[in-house]
Amino acid sequence: MQTPFPFETIAPKEFFYGREKELSELKTHISNSTNVLLFSKRRMGKSTLIKNLFNEIEKDYVVIYIDIYNIITAEDFGSLLLNGITKSQKGDIKSIMLKLSQFFKKTKVEPTFDPQTGEMGIRAITKSLSFDELIEDSFNALFKIAETKNVVLAIDEFQQIADIKDVKIDAILRKYMQEAKNISYIFLGSKRNILNSLFAYKAPLYAMAIPISLKPLDIEDIYNYAKKYINITKETIEYIYELSAGETKLIQMILHRIYINKNEVEYINEIFVDKILQTILISKNDHYKALFEVFSTNQKKAFKLLAKYSKELFSEKILREENISRPSMQSSLNQLFSKEYIDKEDGVYFIPDRAFELWARKNL
Repeated sequence: MQTPFPFETIAPKEFFYGREKELSELKTHISNSTNVLLFSKRRMGKSTLIKNLFNEIEKDYVVIYIDIYNIITAEDFGSLLLNGITKSQKGDIKSIMLKLSQFFKKTKVEPTFDPQTGEMGIRAITKSLSFDELIEDSFNALFKIAETKNVVLAIDEFQQIADIKDVKIDAILRKYMQEAKNISYIFLGSKRNILNSLFAYKAPLYAMAIPISLKPLDIEDIYNYAKKYINITKETIEYIYELSAGETKLIQMILHRIYINKNEVEYINEIFVDKILQTILISKNDHYKALFEVFSTNQKKAFKLLAKYSKELFSEKILREENISRPSMQSSLNQLFSKEYIDKEDGVYFIPDRAFELWARKNL
């Protein structure tokens, strides 16, 4: 049974809702080959939004999506970009390989076969190539493709380029972006402070993209969609929204479990929602416990206080609860932030995984 509330996978068109305004805005920018910086907290649905956008426009544009969350080196970035461009080409395998061989100076391509789907594909052989060679071949191909059809290139988790210190990827991108025609770049990210620095005044990408902040789904949209599949009141949707702090993924998880357990109760109320949430937190217990156990003693204290309080973390009263000094608290928060267990926006720390935060409140 396919759930109408997908949360671990990209929502297909029939189960995608509440983002009509954002889709329309993105389409307008793309039609003018404008670049976009799309940012929000994690688990708000940026990737799902872009994938559904691409499904709608792929007949009229060449669409390329790469996720660079796991890059370690500049070569990793170049390889992902090159393969993203390669995979974007549709049609006869032999014709595409011939075309790409004309676009690439250094890169070789080879056919692939997926035994599960039975589909043929193409991949670029990038292992022995330098970053400069990867980027040169990537943009040479990109520019050639854009001569016959407009291109949209989406780079997810774009803030990860800031971790690459030996190569100024942002400066290199700016150089190529200034040369391009008929290409719209969409930069997606969740680390607002890092993204701001990448697009700040005097930074290489300054004024190179229009910023769009992806807000939480509207409660009315959630309710209008959810009531098609479950008998639920708007007040209960509001309760779920508040519990989830507007986080799309957790909202979907709760609604999914309500959907598959809806016959257990006559009415879906707050008590039933609490039971569902408890089931979710229990299912994540081993995972969250393992994460928490790797923290140092002071990091555990800092995380526990952050989960419990959103303000005045450095007040004497709150610090005394865990017997932690102000310098130790600050140091621990900085360490947790650098390891991405917590996040920060406008100078305020928070736990980006709402379920982890709720688990901590209940179990620590």
